[in-house]
Amino acid sequence: MTMSRHLDQVLAHAESRLAATGTRRPTEVLPLYKKFLKVEEHRLRLKHQAGGGGREICARRAELVDVLLRYVFGGAAATARGNGEPKVSLALIALGGYGRGELNPFSDIDVMLLHHQRAAEISPDLEEMVNQVLYLLWDSGFKVGHSTRSIKEAIAEANRDMRTKTAMLESRFLAGDSELAREFREQFRSKCVEGHEREYVEMRMQDQVTRHKKFGDSVYLQEPNLKSGCGGLRDYQNLLWMTYFKEGSLSTNQLVGKDWLSETDQRRIETAYDFLLRLRTDLHYATGRATDILHLNLQEQIAKRLNYSPRNGQLRSEALMRNYYEHTRNIFRVTERITEQFVSGYVTNKTRSLFSFLPLIRADKTPVGDSFFVRSKQLHPARRDLFRKEPEQMMRAFQLAQERDLDLSPELADLLSRSLRHVTRTYQYARGPREIFKSILSQKGRVGRIL
Repeated sequence: MTMSRHLDQVLAHAESRLAATGTRRPTEVLPLYKKFLKVEEHRLRLKHQAGGGGREICARRAELVDVLLRYVFGGAAATARGNGEPKVSLALIALGGYGRGELNPFSDIDVMLLHHQRAAEISPDLEEMVNQVLYLLWDSGFKVGHSTRSIKEAIAEANRDMRTKTAMLESRFLAGDSELAREFREQFRSKCVEGHEREYVEMRMQDQVTRHKKFGDSVYLQEPNLKSGCGGLRDYQNLLWMTYFKEGSLSTNQLVGKDWLSETDQRRIETAYDFLLRLRTDLHYATGRATDILHLNLQEQIAKRLNYSPRNGQLRSEALMRNYYEHTRNIFRVTERITEQFVSGYVTNKTRSLFSFLPLIRADKTPVGDSFFVRSKQLHPARRDLFRKEPEQMMRAFQLAQERDLDLSPELADLLSRSLRHVTRTYQYARGPREIFKSILSQKGRVGRIL
């Protein structure tokens, strides 16, 4: 309801300011477009400052650019018709984050202009329409990523470059020839997705591993990268892209109930993603440019702008970063666990049915009794029903991690999270768990990490 009211306001404003431009070229009435944008950008900033959610503000900015581009495209097409030229078959397509409907204040505007003509036979009218769209965006201050392609060229480029394919899988029709856009989506699905699932998902998983290593496999950096760091925006988006290649949907809803995501984990990562988008929006506003690194000298300022308060001797920036670490840890934990499920082969039948084309890579493991094993300096559960049948092993897991200086594997961390219902009052007062806990506390200098 709120989103539609905002869009109605933008459309009404555009109608009053931009509709009267007639058949004049959009670039000839640039001041009208710039004034329209200035007013609407101010409204968005106020909504952000009033506490608007990260997704909400980003979606509203994408809607604003949609409205702008449809008027620009319409003006360019009207100019061509006014010159007595036949209708030009051209479709304006949003790609990447813009196609996803998420734009931070200084995000790039990625568009593709899709046509039916051969590269060597581009008509002057088509070229003029493309130039009118792009020049107005540039002159309005946007950083634009753009391409002009036929469907054949777009499909070939998508299969040549993973980043281009990823941008196109989030494509969204904006204006022009809708039939041309529909044909592109159908061919993209049949020629770039079907039969390419394994190749694409393996590349996305490798990209995630590489990025995590670059950022120390840790969310706890003093100056984190909100987009590419561990547990950042890109990790969440990776989940959506991999899911699309099997389920055809860019939503975490497809992962719930398939032994991937519990409903609790889904809520956590959705909340975390919204938090990161809001934080990135404010970072753009504070610096006046596109940036992803939350530098130390900005953290107190950003925390104040986001209405954090100093409490009990804690700085605003410390409260902000505590929230940041909590949210990114949730995204990082889920994405690491899902990757671990694939590379270790420790998956269930339901999970295998989601990505059955992936190979299983079973690394060497060292058993620890009948309940756990160690692989790559991480402690793993030997079976999924371990804590249901032996709840005391939940405490034993932490004791083993302390004794052997191991990390809990993402699989084990997830199983512990799903098994908290077994920690009843009876369990808390049982002798076994209490003795293990006392033993953990007695290990001088080795308690903090485990707790």
